[in-house]
Amino acid sequence: MRSRTSVKPSDYPPLPFHGIRSIIFLSALVVAIILAIFIYHLRADGFKLPYVYLVLLLSSVLSLITITTTALVNCTCRLSPKLSLFTNILPLIIWLVALGLLAYSMSGTILTACTTEYWATATGISVCRTYKALFAFTVLTTLGHMLAIVLDVVVRRRQTRLGAYDPMTSSAALGEDPWDVKLAERRDSVAGGGGAGGAHYNDVPMYARGRGAVDDHRGAGAGAGAPGVRFQSGYQHPAERTGYDPAAYR
Repeated sequence: MRSRTSVKPSDYPPLPFHGIRSIIFLSALVVAIILAIFIYHLRADGFKLPYVYLVLLLSSVLSLITITTTALVNCTCRLSPKLSLFTNILPLIIWLVALGLLAYSMSGTILTACTTEYWATATGISVCRTYKALFAFTVLTTLGHMLAIVLDVVVRRRQTRLGAYDPMTSSAALGEDPWDVKLAERRDSVAGGGGAGGAHYNDVPMYARGRGAVDDHRGAGAGAGAPGVRFQSGYQHPAERTGYDPAAYR
């Protein structure tokens, strides 16, 4: 039979945990793809890379690495809220810096409508829409990291309120059935010591060798004023009633 091992369960609710992390991963991936396209065309035309792109590229790659790493940790040995909080705070700081730089440097492009009146050609309109998509997914990734931090704080507070998980005291580690009522009552009676369960077992007399101890216990049970009853071994009738005379049968 395969032995059952006690595995620490995940402290995170499945739907918010995986939903927020999926949003962060997909948004960061879209930002990285858009930046890769921009960087390729700028390098092909001989233009210098803006530092805003470098900060955005760093933040998106860092988010992809942290999401992938923490997902592997959660699948193998369960993710700790402390580790998750640290891996969300550091990318959030970089995303906030990148968002501020992007909003400052491209405010005119972001606030301008993507029409032929402002961009003249179809290529210009496509670039305008790409810039707005880059800004939108940057905001979405930043909000995703904020929600992830809020979830980490909530789970951490719940974890400290409920106490630490001890696999040595769990029923699964001891091989016990958690629904065994008799086993639970016996454990409670032993832990209580002088409770009702302990008093019940204290009424049973201790075993002692010899007939005298049993006779004394039976005599004590009749009351303090009653005479003790002594039990003697053998048949106590007169010898003339029980004697055997072989001449009587001749």
